[in-house]
Amino acid sequence: MNTITVEFKPVKLKMSVKNLTLETLEEAIFDIRQEIGKVAFVNALKEYDEVLAKNRARGTLKNIRKKTKYLQTRVGDIQYSRTLYKEKTTGKPKYLLDEALGIDKNQRMSLRMLEIMGLLASVGPYRGAQEQLSRLLGVPWSHEAIRQNVIREGKRIEEREAKEHQKIRELDYQLPSDLPEVVYNETDATYIRRQNKGKKKCRKQRHLEVKLGVGYTGKEARYNGGKKKSRKLSQRVVYADIKASRNEFMDRFSCLSEKVFGTSIANKSYLGGDGDSWIREGKKEYFTNSEYLLCPFHLFRNLRRALPGKRKSQERLKKFFEQNKIDEVLNRLKRMIKMIRSRNLKKKLVEFYGYIRNNREGIEASMRVRLDKTIESAGAVEPNIDKLIAHRFKGRGMSWSEDGAQALLKIRQTIVNGQWGSWWYKERGRIIEIKAVFKEPLTAKQLCKKQGIPPFIEAELPCYRGPDQGKPWVGVLHELTRARQFS
Repeated sequence: MNTITVEFKPVKLKMSVKNLTLETLEEAIFDIRQEIGKVAFVNALKEYDEVLAKNRARGTLKNIRKKTKYLQTRVGDIQYSRTLYKEKTTGKPKYLLDEALGIDKNQRMSLRMLEIMGLLASVGPYRGAQEQLSRLLGVPWSHEAIRQNVIREGKRIEEREAKEHQKIRELDYQLPSDLPEVVYNETDATYIRRQNKGKKKCRKQRHLEVKLGVGYTGKEARYNGGKKKSRKLSQRVVYADIKASRNEFMDRFSCLSEKVFGTSIANKSYLGGDGDSWIREGKKEYFTNSEYLLCPFHLFRNLRRALPGKRKSQERLKKFFEQNKIDEVLNRLKRMIKMIRSRNLKKKLVEFYGYIRNNREGIEASMRVRLDKTIESAGAVEPNIDKLIAHRFKGRGMSWSEDGAQALLKIRQTIVNGQWGSWWYKERGRIIEIKAVFKEPLTAKQLCKKQGIPPFIEAELPCYRGPDQGKPWVGVLHELTRARQFS
C-alpha cells in the first residue's frame, strides 16, 4: 500500500526570561507552529507527487516539468511544486497531484479556508471577518478578497439550485420515505438598500426586494428540559432569492417544498402570507392544494395603522376578527368611512377595507385555525426574515449590489438549512445529470377513472404569464380553472 510521511522536525528556541510574559511566549510558539506546519505541508505534497509519478500509467503521459503553485491554507500561505504532464494522445496538460487532491484549476485557497471565510462573512461585515481571520490565523487578509470569494461561492450555490430545480421540473426526484401529515409554507418579502454608484435612481430602484419562503411540518420544544415553552419549527427549510421575479420565486419554492415534504399529496397543506396579491395569485398557480392563511400579525398591525390612537375601536374590531365575524367588521368600517371627515384617516380606512375584502378567505381560514389547537397558525416567516435577512443586510450604513447580496443570501440560506458542511465535502463537487422523464399522456377515459371527474382539456393560457397576468379578467379565469372542469 502506498503511503506518505508527514514529518515535523524538532525546533529549539532560546528566549530571554527578562520581561517575558505569557502573551509573548504564546505569540512565539504560535509563529513556530505555523512555520512547522507550512514546511510539513509542502514536504507532504512533494512526497505525494512523487508517489503519483511512480504509479502513473506508462506510455500515456509525458513528463514536462515542475510547476509552482500558491495556496492559502489554515497554516498559512504555502508554495509547492508539482509535476506537469502532457497526454500523448490529446496533448492536454495534466497535474496528477491536483486531480488526486481535488484542487481546481484556478483554486488559490483550501476548501477549509473558504468554509471558515464564508461562515464569518455571513454573520458580520467583511471588515469584521478580515480582522477575525487575521487574529485567529496570524496572517493578514483583505476584506475585498473575502467578498470576492463569497460572491464566487454564492454563485456556485445558485447554479446548483438552478440544476436541482430543473430536475424537479422534469420529475426526476424522489419523495422522502416518511411523508408528514401536515405541511406549512409561508412567504414574504422585504427590502434592503441598493448601492448607488453615482447615478440618480427612482424610489423603486433604490432598494432590492428580498423574497423568503419557509417550509416546516409543525412546532416542537426547543429544549429537552425545562417547561418547554420555547418552541422551534420542525424540519424547517428556507428558500430566499433576490434576482428571481415573484412568479419564478413561487415556482422554485413550490418545487423545493414538493421535493422535501411532498406538499401536493399531504393530508393538509397551508400557505401563509401577509396579504400581498402576488402571494394570493401564487397560491392559485403553484400551491393549488394548499389552504391560504393570512398571518394574524400583519392583519392586526394593519388594523392598528388604520385606526391610530383609537384603542377601543381596535379592540372591538379585533374581537370580531377572532370570532370570525368578517361581515360585521366590514359594516362597521363602512360606517366609520362615512362618519370620519379627516381625509388622511378616511384613506387609511378605505385601504384597510379593501385589504380585508381581498384577503377574506385567508382571514376566515386563519381565525378558524387559531381556534384549532392541533394546527399551527401562520406567522413563522417574520422571525426568519429577522434572522436570515435583517440581522446581516439591514445594518446602519449598509448598501448592496445585486450580485453581492444574492451570493451572501445563498450562503446564509445554506447555513440556516444545516447544509453548510455537506455542501463543501459532498454536494459541491457532485455532478448533477438532468434526465427528462417521459410519461405517456392519459386519455380522457383514464383521466376520469383516475381522478373521478368529467373529461376536460388541460392547457395553459398565454395570458397567465404575459403582460396581462395581473388584470381582473385573468383572475376570473384562475377561479374557473380551480373547479377543474368547464360546463
